[in-house]
Amino acid sequence: MLSVIIPTFNSSTHLQELLPVLVPAAVDGLVREVMAADEGSTDPTLMICDDAGVEVVTDGIAQAMKRARQDWILLLPPDIRLTHDWADRVARGIKQGRSAGLKGQSDAGSLLDRLKPGSWGLLVRKSELGNLAPGADMAGLRRQFGRLATLK
Repeated sequence: MLSVIIPTFNSSTHLQELLPVLVPAAVDGLVREVMAADEGSTDPTLMICDDAGVEVVTDGIAQAMKRARQDWILLLPPDIRLTHDWADRVARGIKQGRSAGLKGQSDAGSLLDRLKPGSWGLLVRKSELGNLAPGADMAGLRRQFGRLATLK
């Protein structure tokens, strides 16, 4: 049903927090595949991915999205803090058949901290991706898909 792709670069600390949050959705059958689009990590990121069964792709987000085996892709920055109901919101978005943004929990820091782009994920149907440029990144994908509704 859903492939999760996480762009990583020295993201070991964030992955240790994010990956366990994905497990219940995998057990329920929503998440079928988790991939890391790694940009040359030198910290334990790759070891954590290997231990968790996360497939590592080293040639960019675009290639990871092309290799994804599911019809829907959830692109998550490694530092996102998912809300307790994230899986329900994603499942509803898939059922409604629409691409959408997924807002993570806001940090308790300043307004600027709460507005950082890293707190957003992107749910997109694989067939909507078209020809992605090899250097695609999170910011570029958000621009490509414009203003999306937020999953509620």
